[in-house]
Amino acid sequence: MGVRRFIAVVALALATMVSASAGAAAPAQCSLGGKYFARSVKPYNTTEDAGYSIFTRFRGAEVFVPAQPGLTAEWLDRVLTFQIAAGECNFGTPKVNVEVLSDGGGFTVRLASSGDTYDERDAAAILSHTQKLVKSP
Repeated sequence: MGVRRFIAVVALALATMVSASAGAAAPAQCSLGGKYFARSVKPYNTTEDAGYSIFTRFRGAEVFVPAQPGLTAEWLDRVLTFQIAAGECNFGTPKVNVEVLSDGGGFTVRLASSGDTYDERDAAAILSHTQKLVKSP
């Protein structure tokens, strides 16, 4: 009886270790597009006044996330900022600025390139990567 119990305990311990190591090996995923559904994506442009002229700059992407129970703009901003810093969200460039605004029945998430100098290639990479997050119904 003691041998059977010992074998059962060892088998259970091995099964627990295997499942725990499999969970640890799985990479963390970005919440945007997964846990927080991305309904639509459009280019994010800003209008800048340079004194005598006004011009538009392409900055990145605007993603619309529908409202969910318990979800706030502050929480979504915090989660996405953390995940980008931790490398869990890939938007094609390591420097991404996040701004979340309440927008009627959801939130507008502005993802903009935030390098030291303005780079339209980074903005295009952000838009391209976020467009892949939208799932068609």
